[in-house]
Amino acid sequence: MLPGFLRALWGDLTKKELKKFALLSCAITIILGNYWMLRVMKNPIFDDLVGMKFQPYAKMASIAVVAVVILIYSKLVDIFHKHTLFYIICSTYSALFFFLGFATSHPEMFALSTSSPLYPLVQWIPGNFIGWLTYFVFESSSLLMILFWAFVASVTKAESAKKGYAMIVTCIQFGTIAGPAIVTKFAPKVGSPILVAFGGVLVLIVPFFIKLYMKHFPAEEVAEDKSKGPKEKTGFFEGIRLIVTKPYVIGIFVVSTIYEIIATILEFQMNMIAKDVFPTRDLFAAFTGKYGMSINTLTLTFALLGTSFFMRKLGLRVCLISYPIAIGVVLLGLLGINYVGATHIQLMWALFGSMIAVKGLSYALNNPTKEVMYIPTTKDIKFKAKGWIESFGGRMSKGTGSGVTASFANNLSGLLLFGTLISLGVVGFWIFVANILGKKFNKLQETNTTIK
Repeated sequence: MLPGFLRALWGDLTKKELKKFALLSCAITIILGNYWMLRVMKNPIFDDLVGMKFQPYAKMASIAVVAVVILIYSKLVDIFHKHTLFYIICSTYSALFFFLGFATSHPEMFALSTSSPLYPLVQWIPGNFIGWLTYFVFESSSLLMILFWAFVASVTKAESAKKGYAMIVTCIQFGTIAGPAIVTKFAPKVGSPILVAFGGVLVLIVPFFIKLYMKHFPAEEVAEDKSKGPKEKTGFFEGIRLIVTKPYVIGIFVVSTIYEIIATILEFQMNMIAKDVFPTRDLFAAFTGKYGMSINTLTLTFALLGTSFFMRKLGLRVCLISYPIAIGVVLLGLLGINYVGATHIQLMWALFGSMIAVKGLSYALNNPTKEVMYIPTTKDIKFKAKGWIESFGGRMSKGTGSGVTASFANNLSGLLLFGTLISLGVVGFWIFVANILGKKFNKLQETNTTIK
């Protein structure tokens, strides 16, 4: 059904598969495009309203915030059909983005005066409350991606996923490039608050594509739900229980989140230098927009040239191991640059390039590979355990990295040396777990076994 060059990229998709993954690609393109547009503004807004030196503490505090969000999400999974969750969650975040668009434009309206009876309770919080709220909302908005991939995993078989996931990853990069590009071009002209409110408009479009998908493929979700028999009611912490009691799920936890430790350390160094080079909020946002565009351009290039090829030809185990090996090479390169005595600006661009490699390969190679790991699992693992892994687990890894950056917040040269050495140790452990997980997945496929 596809031209020859597209078959080479994604495999031989049937007409039904092509239609199915095209609809899903449209939904996730908007989700990721909007997420990246807001993401690259997160640190500039926080720096303007609070201060970048407090960002490691915001990352650590976001662990508790996201934990509450996942508790609510886990309960909603028990109550509603999977497609209905899109309507609820997208509407909620749309309202939040509209509010933050106004609030970041007029932060003084939300600052407490010293005469307020609440002032003694919040005076210890640095900066403006809206800066913290914006950071937490943007961090937790990754829930939409978690919901999407869980939905796809629940209605897709492994062989179809090897083709369709590569198609999705390729298509979404156009959105993830467009999001940061909008910030780079328009943030200095219209300001970040207008773009935050625009994010509220974009996220409202997603439910329309999900509704269209359910109109054309209603049997897939219904069949998956009914095949499990009567629906069991599980508690808020079911996702955590599944993680700690299933070695296979622990392995997914590691390969899904551990890179965030390394990325957090490197990104903090880059942002601390960049905020001095680009002194205003919107100029800083334009720089981070270029950063996001570069990451997703690499992701698109790799998706076009390599994602499906690696997954189909080399196997998922090789894909899982290749990513940490690549990060190890990047870290060794940074040590070399530091050893020869790079200037402040040179170091910023070296970190810029390193983060492009870390993040770009994550989205192009590691993410689609680890998503396939969820296929031989139950609905609770796909939705509840995955929800904890992607949101809470990811923030735990970011919090761990933030603990390192907070310790060296005033000593960037020390952070580069010791942070890199710590990161290399993380890479070694990561490769060990990825190898075991890849072998286990292959065995599950050979025996047609499901992790319950």
